[in-house]
Amino acid sequence: MNDVPKIMHAIVTNGPNDFEYKEVPVPDFEPSNVLVKVAACGICGTDTHILGGHMRPMWPPYYPFIQGHEWCGTIAGIGKDVRTDLEIGDRVIMEPTVGCSSCAMCIAGEYHLCENAAKKDGGYKLLGHTANGAFSEYGLAPPNNLHKMPKKMTWEDAVIVNQVVIALHALDRGKIYPADEVAILGPGLLGLSVLQLVKYLGASKTYVTGRGYRLEIAKELGADVVIDITKENPVEVVMEHTNGKGVDLSVECAGPVSTMREAVDMVRRGGRVVLEGINGGEEVSFNTDRIVLDEISVFGGRGSPNCYPRAIQIIADGHIQTDKMLTHSFPLSEFEEAMRMFQAREDRVMRVMLTP
Repeated sequence: MNDVPKIMHAIVTNGPNDFEYKEVPVPDFEPSNVLVKVAACGICGTDTHILGGHMRPMWPPYYPFIQGHEWCGTIAGIGKDVRTDLEIGDRVIMEPTVGCSSCAMCIAGEYHLCENAAKKDGGYKLLGHTANGAFSEYGLAPPNNLHKMPKKMTWEDAVIVNQVVIALHALDRGKIYPADEVAILGPGLLGLSVLQLVKYLGASKTYVTGRGYRLEIAKELGADVVIDITKENPVEVVMEHTNGKGVDLSVECAGPVSTMREAVDMVRRGGRVVLEGINGGEEVSFNTDRIVLDEISVFGGRGSPNCYPRAIQIIADGHIQTDKMLTHSFPLSEFEEAMRMFQAREDRVMRVMLTP
């Protein structure tokens, strides 16, 4: 702990699309937090919206602010009141959701749905969203939000964990059974994570809808049928392949109103639908008669409660091809170029990693 500096470099967001690479104080981890020397932090689509000011005043609640919620690193300091088996030098992955620990949802283990999330001082935090994250050389987290990394796991693997956990929770919601046929709508990082998980968990046939190079990556990752939405009607293709029955499970990972409708329209009678995409508050109309009469189960999914240990083990065991998902790496000082490339989707970009 004596080796922890007082000053670090960070990307500080001062306002919408206003950021700078500068020196700031290293956060104080005493008495009840853990300080982590950041090894890598991914840039997520949510980061682009936070940076652009699209989610104010919820995310971030104040300026100046340090973003970054997909991070991992090495423990550098442990507060004197912390009870943990973590030790200085342990490699860890950070889980961003911090529940209040006292409301009914947190007590039930559903801390991502903390009843105090909307309260300014209710104890709930979403690191990198409502509290400082880790586009920086050091990051701060409660001990229960840090998960040890297996020795064979790389920093690149660790960055991808933060999407695999969300995919795993989506499947916890919608369930996956051996021999299920599954449709994944949207071949972004979340959709590709869902694809690999359902194949690992026993899906017999997978369909991925989307467009461009990400659809090509889905094929490389084992999608049985890829559907280019610029050329084909996804529902018609799925129905043709399933002899008019539909898939057992559809997982919507994109957000557009049309895609959410398609997710419902392409499942069989008694099928399950998980909606993960965010569309900015637009209302979506469904054929509710079909939902009722065909007993279609529709689930919302957000966050990743209680998923990190399982996802870490699944990746460590080699069931997720992280090398096709994390495609670019930049030093923290080149944040502007990293963000530009991520937003422009140049050079088959998927996830971009920053290395302080």
